[in-house]
Amino acid sequence: MTKLPHSIRIAFIGLGERGRKALRLILATEDVEASVLCDLSPSHVQEALALLPPSCHPLCFDGNESYKEACRMDRVDLVYICSDWASHTPITVEAMRCGKHVAIEVPAALTLEDIRLLLATAEQTGRQCFMLENACFEQQVMEAVAAIRRGDIGEVVHAEGCYYHHLGDRWSPWRLDINRRLRGDLYPTHELGPICQALGIGTDDRLQTLVSMDSPALTGPQLYQELMGQTAADFQNADHTTTLIRTSRGRTILLKHNVLTQQPYERQFTFIGTRGRIELHDQGRASHEAMTVAMNQHLIHSLRHGTPLAISLYDMATWCAAIPLSRESIERGFAPVAFPDFYA
Repeated sequence: MTKLPHSIRIAFIGLGERGRKALRLILATEDVEASVLCDLSPSHVQEALALLPPSCHPLCFDGNESYKEACRMDRVDLVYICSDWASHTPITVEAMRCGKHVAIEVPAALTLEDIRLLLATAEQTGRQCFMLENACFEQQVMEAVAAIRRGDIGEVVHAEGCYYHHLGDRWSPWRLDINRRLRGDLYPTHELGPICQALGIGTDDRLQTLVSMDSPALTGPQLYQELMGQTAADFQNADHTTTLIRTSRGRTILLKHNVLTQQPYERQFTFIGTRGRIELHDQGRASHEAMTVAMNQHLIHSLRHGTPLAISLYDMATWCAAIPLSRESIERGFAPVAFPDFYA
């Protein structure tokens, strides 16, 4: 990977709540410059502009397809994407085709077609495409992954992860609409990413087969009525989705996803090995900011010095593939489906 000899000039695309927070956090990193701000909403651009020091004078773009202008700017090395999920793939592809590296919020893509398009574009352009999975940079998670890779609990035979996060009135219309339209685990990478790193998926092992099951969709229609003022008898995403994955070496992974029912926030990991067990629980105590800062520092260091990224292009593809595969499994009557081997 080619080193960049100067500060990383960043175009921020998507400046809602998450995007403005990302902007604030990455500006605390050395060797970065906010050179472009872009959002559909002019007010979001102005709110982001107010976060910058007076000495910073980025180009600003707003409106439909304004991201295309942002990606074409010569003053951009990295496009940092925090827009809605459905826009991730077209913006990422445009940025790479314009010769820019990309950092993209999770999930990077929702369909196998989009995943393959991201892979092909990155390979054709030689640009870096980094998924911003900050859960992989949480301190206790990194320590657990290192311990497992050292063999501290022997050979891992089973791993579990859950993502419980009642989003309530924090739902944006676009995210609620995606949940209305799609079944399956729509947000698996917070758990699956660290688990795959601990199990050596991509080097020592591969994800092979997936089976998903879901509960009735009881809470979603009520939430949609409350927040959108419309009925949604066709609401698809279940109150609870459970996914079981088997690896090529016969190890099993259990994922649990629930963002609709009233319950406390929790991210949980369990690793069962032949000589012990590691459990991690985060009920909102882990610092989202600390995880994101560590991730940003890694990303900028890698771009500046040409070192490998901790989450590869093929990791991104594999972890995101659980989204469409879980949907396919459910729609086929909870049938087993095979993972593509993106590492091959």
